[in-house]
Amino acid sequence: MGASTIADAPPGPSRLEDRVVDAALTCIARWGLTKTTVDDVAREAGTSRATTYRLFPGGKDTIVDALVGREVRRFFADLAIELARHEDDAEALLAAGFGSSLRFLSGHPALRAVLAHEPGLLLPQVAFHRLGPVLDAAASFAVPYLRPHVTPPGDERALEVAELLVRLVLSHALTPSPRLDPHDDDSVVRLVRAHLLPVLRAPSEDPDHPVPPAEVQP
Repeated sequence: MGASTIADAPPGPSRLEDRVVDAALTCIARWGLTKTTVDDVAREAGTSRATTYRLFPGGKDTIVDALVGREVRRFFADLAIELARHEDDAEALLAAGFGSSLRFLSGHPALRAVLAHEPGLLLPQVAFHRLGPVLDAAASFAVPYLRPHVTPPGDERALEVAELLVRLVLSHALTPSPRLDPHDDDSVVRLVRAHLLPVLRAPSEDPDHPVPPAEVQP
């Protein structure tokens, strides 16, 4: 999902649909994904089971799809606002993007509940061949913001950097480091200065001083 995708997204759900999705978020954070039922969601939302199925004919799977879609749109929309505030300063841009992304992921109640109690449901979706769509969507979103700051310039280099940054975000989100506190601006800036700013510049192509490529897996 890129910035244009967000701008062209269809209108949001009705207030009642949104209430059901909010209820699903609450239930999943409380009981996990597997144990949450349509009845639980309907009770939390204050709607009948019949009304819930009328709004989401596919039942639980449809509700979860709506929840994931809404949270993904919210993540990218909020991130776009944050990045736009710092697009002229590479260090501030990286700190805003990295910090905001980690704060969202580490603070999302449903995501953290699933990771803590049902990791087998989520981890396969961000591992090996299934990671591709996640990388493609997030990296494509980041390219316009990184393009002015990478060397050599161009979309190909920006995409290369974006993919590496997305992998780093996922790695820290799935396995938090005690040396990085996403809620501490100084901690984020230290990481940006030490490890992320240098990534914007292509490694030396001098055969006498080769720089091995970074391999970062979530």
